[in-house]
Amino acid sequence: MRVLGIETATARQSVALLEDEQVLAETSFSSEWTRGGQLLSTLDAVLQKAGVRPHDLDVIAVSVGPGSFTGVRLGLATAKGLVLGADSQLVGVSTLEVLAAGYVGAGGGLPSGAPSRLDAEGIICALVCAGRGEVYRGLFYRRSGVLTRLSPDAVLIPEAVVVDVLPHVGAGGGLPSGALSRLDVGEFHLIGDGAARYGERLERAFQGQARLTPEGMSAVPTATTVARLALRQIQGGTMPLGEVVPVYLRRAEAELNWEKGLVKSPLARLAEVNRGGN
Repeated sequence: MRVLGIETATARQSVALLEDEQVLAETSFSSEWTRGGQLLSTLDAVLQKAGVRPHDLDVIAVSVGPGSFTGVRLGLATAKGLVLGADSQLVGVSTLEVLAAGYVGAGGGLPSGAPSRLDAEGIICALVCAGRGEVYRGLFYRRSGVLTRLSPDAVLIPEAVVVDVLPHVGAGGGLPSGALSRLDVGEFHLIGDGAARYGERLERAFQGQARLTPEGMSAVPTATTVARLALRQIQGGTMPLGEVVPVYLRRAEAELNWEKGLVKSPLARLAEVNRGGN
């Protein structure tokens, strides 16, 4: 099964093409200065590198947020356009789940001859900058390679993350059978650009009882992981029902400013210009 993955919910964006679990081609780029202008050319480059035409795609998988409003909209609109042209299946995946699923911890302290990196296990708190001094938070638990969601995605101030987490770690609350019964150092991972930006505040809030590492702070969601999670949804029969829609968790700044009257309609601005010219 050929799966095209699209990740545009954060500043580090990417496109990947997989044949089942095998990566045929992948490319990442920074959207900081391009405002999405590289996405279509990157899609073309990935397909050409793999020697695959759009109508040969079985699945188009896209990261649906939460994240950059513009990035999420761009990625989903592009994916829907490809689905129409290729008659493929569209699958949406949580950006925070993508971030958590793709995260690996440093392999320091492993026995001699062991792999240099391994999937981080324990509680993984995926944090993406949400602006306005807040973070998008996804909370997961991983053991033996299986990632389990502990709660719905949320938008919080950094200090509220620890309060949000406590119900899931006290006396094993919310965790699978055999999981941690308390918050142990090294078993709780804070990852993503939200962890990097608010690291000092998070460390104070957690009082040192969480792992905040360079690997975690530099972790980003990737299109390869988007494609793999979509493939697992299809194979496991766990795809959500209904239309694939963006996940924002809150309304855009422009929409709020419009309601507050801080943004005037084009007609109102034109009327002001005309009055000024009289």
